[in-house]
Amino acid sequence: MMDKNLLSSIAEQIKSYISLESTAQYFEETKVNDNDFTRIDPKEEFEGDIFAVDGSNGVIFDLVSLKYNLIRAGYVIYDKKNWQKTVIFDKIFKADPEDYGDQFERDLKRHFDIDSCLVLAKTELDRLSTYYRELQEYIALSEAISEAKAGDLVLYDGNFAYWTDPFRKVLESISTQAENKDVDLLAISKSSTFSWGKEYSKPFVLHTGHVGSQIISDHPWYLKLSKKNIKPEPEGKNWNGTIYVIKLHQDSEFVFRLDVPHYVSDRIDEALGNLVLYSTSSECLGYPHALFRAHRDIRITDQERMHVNNLLLDELSIKGVNDIQVRGSLDYHRVLEMKQGRRLM
Repeated sequence: MMDKNLLSSIAEQIKSYISLESTAQYFEETKVNDNDFTRIDPKEEFEGDIFAVDGSNGVIFDLVSLKYNLIRAGYVIYDKKNWQKTVIFDKIFKADPEDYGDQFERDLKRHFDIDSCLVLAKTELDRLSTYYRELQEYIALSEAISEAKAGDLVLYDGNFAYWTDPFRKVLESISTQAENKDVDLLAISKSSTFSWGKEYSKPFVLHTGHVGSQIISDHPWYLKLSKKNIKPEPEGKNWNGTIYVIKLHQDSEFVFRLDVPHYVSDRIDEALGNLVLYSTSSECLGYPHALFRAHRDIRITDQERMHVNNLLLDELSIKGVNDIQVRGSLDYHRVLEMKQGRRLM
């Protein structure tokens, strides 16, 4: 049985993490001040389309030394508040720590004309499928920008800063493409690792939301992170752009990190004025509805993973491999956890 004293201690730690005990301390240590919070005024109308890009991945076959993953990326298109279509791209990725480079390099060359040998540190190898999903999201983002017209909004679920090569080159290519098309490219992160505090790490975006909502309570707002004392350093050294914290509806409890290329920074008030028009849905108040729809349409469900797994088992059967042979190749933890039926993921 769990020790209640231990749970009480952990709960106290979580309370200290979530709660902002001193606004004065926040201002002093982060170098944020009242005047840094800028009100966003919604535009009366927006004539462009809104594109929203997202991705998903899921294991479809889990062997001892490697995994096969279903990787999905795509985008939705809205005309004002009216959904137009959803475009989806599916791939299967072999997450093999000894043999992964060709899969990345093929897509880098084909879609971005980048010749690069991807070499990951040993500590990164367990994120192979995540990296490949992110590359597929960048491909979908490039496709969305190609379809967009001048003045449109293109939203990406994620962030742009802090990448090294080859993804830094990919993002440079995407930023140039978006600038040439004259679309507003905005990356919105649902979570953030930015922190502040001398004694222990405190959640910067969460606490900035508390403070900003006291300073500007009746409008959406944004805060530019340049020259703020937070970790990691918010200048984005490997990327030419600007990072913000944004609140897109005054009645929402949520705030987000926003990354924008340099050319959008020069017109950030106009871009965000358009964005807040489409962040008023009761389904996701304070979050762009196009991104909400993209997440729902593009996510891979357990049923889909099981379906692809069964199709793969059928193909193995055709090739003379039976279920007993497959089961013997799995980590025995997986065998112990299996439910009745043929599922061998």
